[in-house]
Formats: sequence, structure tokens, C-alpha cells
Amino acid sequence: MLSGKTRRMKRLFQDDGRCLIVAMDHIGYMNKPAEGLEDAVSTIRNVVAGGADVIMTTLGTAQHAAEAIGSAGLLLSVNMSVDTVGYAVESAIRLGADGIKIMTYPWLESDPDSLLLCTCMASECEKWGLPLLSETIPGGFMAGDDMKTPERIAAGARVGAEAGADYIKTFYTGDPESFKVVVENSSVPVVILGGNKTDSDRDLLDTVRDAIDAGAVGVAMGRNIWSHDNPQGITAAVAAVIHQDASVDDALKLLQ
Repeated sequence: MLSGKTRRMKRLFQDDGRCLIVAMDHIGYMNKPAEGLEDAVSTIRNVVAGGADVIMTTLGTAQHAAEAIGSAGLLLSVNMSVDTVGYAVESAIRLGADGIKIMTYPWLESDPDSLLLCTCMASECEKWGLPLLSETIPGGFMAGDDMKTPERIAAGARVGAEAGADYIKTFYTGDPESFKVVVENSSVPVVILGGNKTDSDRDLLDTVRDAIDAGAVGVAMGRNIWSHDNPQGITAAVAAVIHQDASVDDALKLLQ
């Protein structure tokens, strides 16, 4: 008999062990309107039609976009303290979410409880059979270049895994060889984060192709999908690279 966590992981990852997560949790913390997310329900419908496996979002959107999410997986992105871990998990279960995503900042002196929170959440998620995605950002988003080396990113991924995460979301290191260092040092699967908005579809798909070739199991991509002129088309192109092992040239045809 499959455990609850195993069943939920099968909703997040396809049979090939890979996933395309469309990250839409930005609207939970941005200080200005996000172009492409004004009508989150419509955007969700478009990316699900394009082949998104998972929608990752915050409580409000998850509540009123349930029909649009449909049969796609749902990751609830949460902020919490040690005292509120249980409430976050309860919210996810009430929503029928397939997992939880949290932020983890190894070696960030201003947030010394980050790893403790990851460990506490991992323990609570294990109790209820919820997969946990930890987005590990060494030193935090404002860190210097010394925290963005392949070795630091790899070490951060391992720290998140050792804290109990079921899979890791982190930076792509820029090339397949250096990213293999991250994959080989993480004891759980790794997905890359989408990063800043790019104006080049080819560059975006090149990054996805290289990351998959280096051992990533997928991507968690936000701005480069929901702020694209053709969200459904770019979702289909990224999905083709991830699940069909399409070349970049073939994937680009889906945008024409």
C-alpha cells in the first residue's frame, strides 16, 4: 500500500520522475502589482493547459483558484515561525495540497532559526504525509558572490536535505558541469529556480535543457512563465524539454 507522502509525490512528479512547477507565490510578498498575475485564475488555466505539473502559490490564490488548478498538483508556499508550523500544515491539508514549500537560508546570520524551521516543518510534514520542498538560498538573496559558487549552492542543498526536505529548489550554477556538483552532493532530488526575467526564450530553454542534462529533475519557474507574452506556449516549451527530452530548437517551435 502506498503511503500518503508517496501518493502525493506522484501528483507532483510524473512517471519519468520529473516536474514542471509554475511558481506563483510572488504575489504573497511583492510590494507592487505583478504583471501577469493580476488575474491569477486565468494565468493558472493557461499554464495548466500548457502542461504545468504543479502550481506553487500562497493561501489566498490556492483557495479561490481550486477549480483552475484542477488535477494539477498544488504546493502551498508558507511563511511561519516554530510556533505556527502546525497551523501551516493544517492549512495545506484543508486545501488538499500535495505538499508545502518553505524558504531556508543556510549561513544567514540575520535568520538563525531558518534551519530549525526547516527541521520542524519536515517533522510535521512527515507526520501527515506531506512532501516538503525547501528553497535553499545560501546566505539569503542579498548575499555576495562568495555564497553563489557551485560549492556553496551544493552545500546549501545538502543542508536542506539533511534538515529533512524531500526535494530542493535552488539556483542553477550556470553550466552543466558545475551543476553536477550540486546534484551529486544533494541526497534528494533538485529542481532549479527560474531566476530573473529573461527576454530570450532560447536562453531560458537552454538553461532548462542544460539543468536537466546535468541531473535536475525539473524547474520551479515563475516570472519567465507568467509574465511571458504567451504563458501557455512557454509552459508547453519548457514541459517538452523536461518530459519529452526535446531539443531547444524543437521546443521553440511550440512558441511559433
